[in-house]
Amino acid sequence: MKKSGLTNTGPITAGALLSMVLLSLLIMSGCSEGPGVGPNIIDQPGAQLEPGSYKEARFDPKEQVETLQFASADDFKAFVISHASSGYSYAYYGARTEVIALDSAGGGASMPAPEQAAKAVATPSANDFSQTNNQVAGVDEADIIKTDGDYIYTISGSRVYIIKAYPGEDADVVATIEYKNMPTSLFVSGNHLAVFGDFNDLDFFRRMDLRLRSGMTFFNIYDISNRAEPKLVKEYKFEGNYFNARMTGDFVYFVVSSQPEYRPVLPTPIIVEGAAKRSVPLPDVYYYNIPYRNMQFITVHALNIAQPSGDVNSKTIAVEASQNLYMSEKNIYVTYTESVNEYDLQREIMKELLDSQIIDSDRAVIEKIKAADNDILSQYEKEEKIMQIYFSYLNYMDSEERGGLEDKAEELLKKRLEEYEHLEFTVINKLSVEDGSVEVGGNGKVPGQIINQFSLDENDDVLRIATTISARWSRFSKERTESVNSIYALDSSMKVIGELSGLAEGESIYSTRFIGDKLYMVTFRQVDPFFVIDLSDPRAIKELGQLKIPGFSRYLHPYDDHTIIGIGQDAAETGRTKGLKISLFDVSDFENPREIAKFVTGERYAQSTALYEHKAFLFSREKDLMVIPAYSYEYRDGSREGYNGAFVFKITRDEIRLRGLIDHSKDEVRYGPAVERSLYIEELLYTKSMSLVRINRISDLGSVKNISLESKGIGIPVY
Repeated sequence: MKKSGLTNTGPITAGALLSMVLLSLLIMSGCSEGPGVGPNIIDQPGAQLEPGSYKEARFDPKEQVETLQFASADDFKAFVISHASSGYSYAYYGARTEVIALDSAGGGASMPAPEQAAKAVATPSANDFSQTNNQVAGVDEADIIKTDGDYIYTISGSRVYIIKAYPGEDADVVATIEYKNMPTSLFVSGNHLAVFGDFNDLDFFRRMDLRLRSGMTFFNIYDISNRAEPKLVKEYKFEGNYFNARMTGDFVYFVVSSQPEYRPVLPTPIIVEGAAKRSVPLPDVYYYNIPYRNMQFITVHALNIAQPSGDVNSKTIAVEASQNLYMSEKNIYVTYTESVNEYDLQREIMKELLDSQIIDSDRAVIEKIKAADNDILSQYEKEEKIMQIYFSYLNYMDSEERGGLEDKAEELLKKRLEEYEHLEFTVINKLSVEDGSVEVGGNGKVPGQIINQFSLDENDDVLRIATTISARWSRFSKERTESVNSIYALDSSMKVIGELSGLAEGESIYSTRFIGDKLYMVTFRQVDPFFVIDLSDPRAIKELGQLKIPGFSRYLHPYDDHTIIGIGQDAAETGRTKGLKISLFDVSDFENPREIAKFVTGERYAQSTALYEHKAFLFSREKDLMVIPAYSYEYRDGSREGYNGAFVFKITRDEIRLRGLIDHSKDEVRYGPAVERSLYIEELLYTKSMSLVRINRISDLGSVKNISLESKGIGIPVY
């Protein structure tokens, strides 16, 4: 049997499994338990679901993913209602309230004394300073901290702080913007600051006559020409939860996700600008011919924060949940995983085999179920009720007849599964962006699933993607199909033009980094194979070399053209993880990569958020500097020993040396990291935790100054 991507817990006989499935189907009545149960619809072009309609379909990887639009508001209504799950309901609004108003609905700024404000007018900085560790050069990623070389802008709890940061001896907070909800991230562009986060306020929704299942996000733009007196100049609220954001030039592409719900007025995702509300125009809402099981709307809002009076350009796409987002300079890619579901195939086969048994009166009931108003029964609920009728006929069969039916179903299921080379796919939706415009583009799919945004990269209009097809137990074999890894190249129309498959069987991808025409990739099960992949010809992808060493890297970062930094964990030969590990890989000889230096903590349980959050990683080759959050708790003789702060390393092309720890233990989360981010301005290192910014000299790590941040994150005094 060909390799596929569904994971089961262990071997089980085919007949026993089928009997269990049939029994569960006999007792189901609209429940959502069981593998693969959920809305399972595929809409073909020009065949929109109308109220009272029913359409049978499933994910078929042989079908091309197509971008579709709604012909009318009625089509959109039918689509939303038919894709509602059995647990469909209106929103719960929670207890968080609207941000404190500067005018009608903004973030309120506490102002310093006039003499301090007079010093806070900014001019372009000539200082050397670090920026957010972005994946793509020229594409800024939203974060909880930014600097322009003179000031630091950061979020702690419910407050945004503007800190005069340089020179360090004179550093101090010059302004605070306070919210009653929690800001999530921010951007800075010249004399404008954008702050955003999730927003839920029942009173606000009532005043605006809104009922929103997913709540809203707020997006505030401030004029910070005078850093000590930030002025709210524009405020938006967008339906949905904050998902991600990028900025190129002065344009922010702000991405939110929302659950679909039917509303007779303003049916598409809502935008509130000041006190005026509108929704995304229907022609700007798109969907795909896939079987949605857990549908979400992803809406991209493009805003120019340097010209806040400009229009907002918005596009909405209907996708499956659990997305990743990657953005190049020209395109946004939203991905999610789809599967050929064995459970759905088995139900489909049993329905076909039982169809000849259905009597006329039951067929009439089935037609009534299909014709029921979609406001009363969703597609999923109709499907379950119809399947309940079909499988009730098993009760009337004797054991021999039922056994023969089961055998036939097993035979047909095996044949259908053999039609597919792969059962697990990453679906990729493309949106093109340029100077604030957003256009919904092509779609594609490749076998397997990805780990994060670094699994994708665009180079010369070619999208490269690295995936893992998961291990699974075959229902028709005693042996397990092992996991396997692949790299694919897609052209601008999202067609696969090249692939390299079958890498590191039995292992999974742990980290990837595309640099120019090379891919550096780490897989892991017991040892760390570090791969060098050649992508110079996307139609002929090839492996150049690999290195096997204990442990694994979770994050890869270029030191220079011939050296890669890897951050992960050390491991024994059995695969048991040990301590935090940092490696330097020499890739000057692509066919023979070497580990030329490494650092491993003595503490087995040492951790760093830089393994999973690349924005927590700070590196400067010119300064021989690398900084990551680090914490460890060791328990000896009933007492806890450890540290919590930021590791500061000297790093050169052939050396990694721990210089010291910037301590933030007094600000620690009990079992997590204290330090959130670090940055530098000229000769100074700044490390930030929830309630403290520490300033230290890079040269000797000597303390310069501490700045207290009253985060008010939990609403409880902490001593």
